[in-house]
Amino acid sequence: MSILESSVQNLADALDALEAKLDEKHVESTGHSENVDAARRQARAARAHASDASREISRMIGDIQSLLDADKFSNSEGSDGAG
Repeated sequence: MSILESSVQNLADALDALEAKLDEKHVESTGHSENVDAARRQARAARAHASDASREISRMIGDIQSLLDADKFSNSEGSDGAG
Protein backbone atom coordinates (compact mmCIF):
# COMPACT_ATOMS: atom_id res chain seq x y z
CA MET A 1 0.00 0.00 0.00
CA SER A 2 1.39 3.40 -0.96
CA ILE A 3 1.87 6.25 1.46
CA LEU A 4 -1.06 8.09 -0.08
CA GLU A 5 -3.35 5.07 0.17
CA SER A 6 -2.24 4.56 3.75
CA SER A 7 -3.01 8.19 4.55
CA VAL A 8 -6.48 7.92 3.06
CA GLN A 9 -7.07 4.73 5.08
CA ASN A 10 -5.91 6.54 8.23
CA LEU A 11 -8.38 9.31 7.46
CA ALA A 12 -11.20 6.80 7.06
CA ASP A 13 -10.25 5.19 10.39
CA ALA A 14 -10.22 8.59 12.09
CA LEU A 15 -13.65 9.33 10.68
CA ASP A 16 -14.91 6.01 12.03
CA ALA A 17 -13.54 6.96 15.45
CA LEU A 18 -15.20 10.35 15.19
CA GLU A 19 -18.53 8.75 14.39
CA ALA A 20 -18.17 6.42 17.38
CA LYS A 21 -17.45 9.41 19.64
CA LEU A 22 -20.47 11.19 18.26
CA ASP A 23 -22.58 8.16 19.09
CA GLU A 24 -21.28 8.27 22.67
CA LYS A 25 -21.99 12.01 22.93
CA HIS A 26 -25.46 11.43 21.58
CA VAL A 27 -26.21 9.03 24.41
CA GLU A 28 -24.75 11.47 26.97
CA SER A 29 -26.51 14.56 25.69
CA THR A 30 -29.93 14.06 24.20
CA GLY A 31 -30.63 17.81 24.41
CA HIS A 32 -28.22 18.52 21.58
CA SER A 33 -29.38 15.66 19.40
CA GLU A 34 -29.92 17.81 16.30
CA ASN A 35 -26.30 18.99 16.37
CA VAL A 36 -25.02 15.49 17.03
CA ASP A 37 -27.14 14.06 14.23
CA ALA A 38 -25.84 16.71 11.82
CA ALA A 39 -22.25 15.99 12.85
CA ARG A 40 -22.84 12.26 12.44
CA ARG A 41 -24.21 12.78 8.94
CA GLN A 42 -21.18 14.88 8.07
CA ALA A 43 -18.83 12.20 9.44
CA ARG A 44 -20.59 9.53 7.36
CA ALA A 45 -20.37 11.69 4.25
CA ALA A 46 -16.68 12.40 4.88
CA ARG A 47 -16.01 8.69 5.38
CA ALA A 48 -17.77 7.89 2.11
CA HIS A 49 -15.72 10.54 0.29
CA ALA A 50 -12.50 9.18 1.82
CA SER A 51 -13.43 5.68 0.72
CA ASP A 52 -14.19 6.87 -2.82
CA ALA A 53 -10.90 8.77 -2.90
CA SER A 54 -9.01 5.70 -1.73
CA ARG A 55 -10.48 3.58 -4.52
CA GLU A 56 -9.74 6.26 -7.11
CA ILE A 57 -6.16 6.68 -5.87
CA SER A 58 -5.63 2.93 -6.01
CA ARG A 59 -6.91 2.86 -9.57
CA MET A 60 -4.63 5.75 -10.59
CA ILE A 61 -1.61 4.12 -8.96
CA GLY A 62 -2.38 0.92 -10.86
CA ASP A 63 -2.64 2.88 -14.12
CA ILE A 64 0.67 4.63 -13.47
CA GLN A 65 2.34 1.31 -12.61
CA SER A 66 1.03 -0.20 -15.86
CA LEU A 67 2.44 2.74 -17.83
CA LEU A 68 5.80 2.41 -16.09
CA ASP A 69 5.88 -1.34 -16.72
CA ALA A 70 5.01 -0.82 -20.41
CA ASP A 71 7.75 1.80 -20.70
CA LYS A 72 10.31 -0.54 -19.12
CA PHE A 73 9.24 -3.34 -21.49
CA SER A 74 9.51 -1.17 -24.59
CA ASN A 75 12.88 0.21 -23.48
CA SER A 76 14.24 -3.29 -22.88
CA GLU A 77 13.05 -4.47 -26.32
CA GLY A 78 14.72 -1.50 -27.99
CA SER A 79 18.05 -2.14 -26.27
CA ASP A 80 17.99 -5.88 -27.05
CA GLY A 81 17.70 -5.37 -30.78
CA ALA A 82 20.23 -2.55 -31.03
CA GLY A 83 23.71 -3.62 -31.68
